[in-house]
Amino acid sequence: MDTAQRIPILMYHRVGEPEHPRDIYCIRPEHFSAQMQALARASWCAVSIEDFDAWRRGEKSLPENSFVLTFDDGFTGVFDFAAPTLKKLEWPATVFLVAGKLGGQSDWEVTTEEPMLPHPLMNAAQLRSLSAQGFSLHSHSLLHHDLTKLETSALEQDLRDSRVLITDICGQAPVYLAYPYGRHNEAVRNAAQRAGFTTAFSVESGFNRPTVSAYQIRRLDVFGTDTPAMLLRKIRLGTNDGSLTHLMRYYLHRILRLN
Repeated sequence: MDTAQRIPILMYHRVGEPEHPRDIYCIRPEHFSAQMQALARASWCAVSIEDFDAWRRGEKSLPENSFVLTFDDGFTGVFDFAAPTLKKLEWPATVFLVAGKLGGQSDWEVTTEEPMLPHPLMNAAQLRSLSAQGFSLHSHSLLHHDLTKLETSALEQDLRDSRVLITDICGQAPVYLAYPYGRHNEAVRNAAQRAGFTTAFSVESGFNRPTVSAYQIRRLDVFGTDTPAMLLRKIRLGTNDGSLTHLMRYYLHRILRLN
């Protein structure tokens, strides 16, 4: 069996019905199921975030075509639609929770420029059920603020409080953080480490190799418009562009490098 030298991480958000043209991160339940089935047929296999982290630290080997599934925010569609699909495949996944909004709504999605309706977030009972099914629950901050804009004291309070609330739900302190909006800087990375997070996840695309910075883990965006074929191209190439044109350019570039 070949050993993985690089690991892609998929970043999902809401699984449900899109309600707004800007709702690009919402994927319909049947499309999510089709994507997972396509990955399985192509011999990809989801591994836990804990196994990925052990691999990154050189403490564990993983088979080729391993990947990690993550969901940001904690929308109820993860419980209603994604979890049943993943249970059939026996695949683990991680949810990064906006800890101060649990059981509430994603009011950070509402903007004055082009208003979007907020969407419901999972409550404690749903999250405990997911945890019992093998989902990992970690932090996406307390209130989904841009962490780079918070003063030091507010930043550290936000991160600490998010850990406390998630610990109360699942009985285990979260050690992984996904930066809201993917935004981070040195101050945020240092604060995350002081708050007790050992690893943090960005939205920068690409593969992860064992040498990747612990506080700048890469992830691949999954959009509602991605077909299974597009997702397969993304995960194979480590890119957010799943178009056929990008694939052709990739292979053309490789051919030119060999000549």
